[in-house]
Amino acid sequence: MKTKKEIFEYIKNSTNWKIVPNNITVNVPLYLKAGYELWGAKIEDISVIFASVKDETIDIRVHQNAIKRLNELTSCHTVLVFEKLDSRSVDSLIKKHVPFVIQDKQIYMPFALLQIQTQNKKNALLREVSLTSDADMILIGYLDSQIHSGMMIKEIAQAINREARATSSALKVLEALRYVQIEANGRSRYIHFISPMEVYELTKKEAKSPVKYTFFAKAFIEEKVYSGFTALSHYSTLIEEKRKTVAISHKQLTLEQVEALECDKDEAAYSIEVWDREPSVFAQKDIVNPLYVLRFFKNDEDERVQEAIEQLETKIIEKLRDRNERD
Repeated sequence: MKTKKEIFEYIKNSTNWKIVPNNITVNVPLYLKAGYELWGAKIEDISVIFASVKDETIDIRVHQNAIKRLNELTSCHTVLVFEKLDSRSVDSLIKKHVPFVIQDKQIYMPFALLQIQTQNKKNALLREVSLTSDADMILIGYLDSQIHSGMMIKEIAQAINREARATSSALKVLEALRYVQIEANGRSRYIHFISPMEVYELTKKEAKSPVKYTFFAKAFIEEKVYSGFTALSHYSTLIEEKRKTVAISHKQLTLEQVEALECDKDEAAYSIEVWDREPSVFAQKDIVNPLYVLRFFKNDEDERVQEAIEQLETKIIEKLRDRNERD
């Protein structure tokens, strides 16, 4: 195992974070002292305790329990330090959101995604922009369990039906906004998300409606993906309106087609939403994803609509909490 100084240098050189060693003042049980060499430090003024593993043959669950105990005893973030670690153990630690460092190979500190302002100029520039449509779509897929931590960029590209280059750009936005950490392993890139509940709470503030504009039409011959009030009625006890609401990507509809389809509201059989993305991605059968529906009506003042939205949000939050507990 390399020395504390060498590990800290590796972290500093890899992340450009300011890291300053300091003394540990907390008392810990003898078994923790016997199993780990503890190093105190501050990373960008965040107090951290590094637990350098003395015996790497021990079951990874023992280390997970040790970290849990250290977190209870201190007010610091605790990070495991390994010389080597097999891929199954790495996956287990990431699934449990346990921070760790593998010397000269990998750094996983999810707390840093939310609390550290890195000095990387490229990322600093990206933080000035809001979520793009592709980046937002990735988060919708993650919250809906269609995308998960540990996936490669090409796998996420397939999930959102976008090319790899566009997906990579979207993930860089998410990394800059601290939703994900991108792990390099040789030529491969693996994506690790913050917890689903954290993503959900952040997107409630940052995400926008995908609807660019809406118009009315007498007929609609394309394959239908229902949205708006039609979708809300499907996901709640709200009585469905006679006029159906359907969604379509702006790439599938020209201005000439809009002009040909458009009619007065009183004559319309459909309300057509033109989206900045493909609405069928992560749809549930022919209904847009319920996470989008929450956005459409969050500021609607109709009491019946708000009651329906509360029903839908309760179901979504219950699923996310169950998922957090399983993870």
